[in-house]
Amino acid sequence: MKFIYFLLISASIFAQNKSIEAKITTITSSDSNPKKREFTINYQIENLTNNPVSFFLRPNTLIANAAGSMTLFPIYKIYTNEVFIPLDGPFFEKQGIDWETKLEGFKDYTTPKAKEIIKKLVEEFREKSQLIVENYTKNGGKSTDENWILENHHLLESKITLNPKEMKSFVIKTSWNRERYFKEDDLEYYLDEKDNYLFELVLDLKKTSFKDQLSEDEYLKIKNDINFIEGIFTTNKVEIDFKEKT
Repeated sequence: MKFIYFLLISASIFAQNKSIEAKITTITSSDSNPKKREFTINYQIENLTNNPVSFFLRPNTLIANAAGSMTLFPIYKIYTNEVFIPLDGPFFEKQGIDWETKLEGFKDYTTPKAKEIIKKLVEEFREKSQLIVENYTKNGGKSTDENWILENHHLLESKITLNPKEMKSFVIKTSWNRERYFKEDDLEYYLDEKDNYLFELVLDLKKTSFKDQLSEDEYLKIKNDINFIEGIFTTNKVEIDFKEKT
């Protein structure tokens, strides 16, 4: 009985100390593109405390639960008839150059026009990366490892701060290529349109796990900041549409 009482008290304290709340507000879809169904996921994160809170998150893309270890992206989970499906798909994260969007409409990427666009995208990416490295050096950065400098920049850029009781809204745009059959290792699955599907986001916020991507001073500052939070925060489940349109 004492053990059960302890669990209840612990759960109560945990609930009282919850610092943020994440909630999906809407999921809408469009079939204007015959090759894929485009989804827009609107969600919000609210600071429940009377203090500012900060955390690392890249809020406008997503990654599957099966591939979500050590990620800065919101992790999504899909449930079929309320049973979780541990699949790496049907949505995939977009980072760096969004080739799919930039080259949409091209069936052959070896055409002169497609090659011209690819060349331009690569040049823009290199120029942006070089500018990040140059700014880091100008501002007194000591590292000469360009890969580390870029990782450090993108990590610090992902820091989000919410003022006391502040709520921020975010949007994730993703798409489904209408494929229904999935195979991953020994796992096979079919998205049957007769089933009901629920969608959920998980924010796996990490505070000190990215130590290798921070300078010593940056790491200590974040580690000692009591308002820089970590933890797992799960949204509500919202219906998502994988049915064929008539």
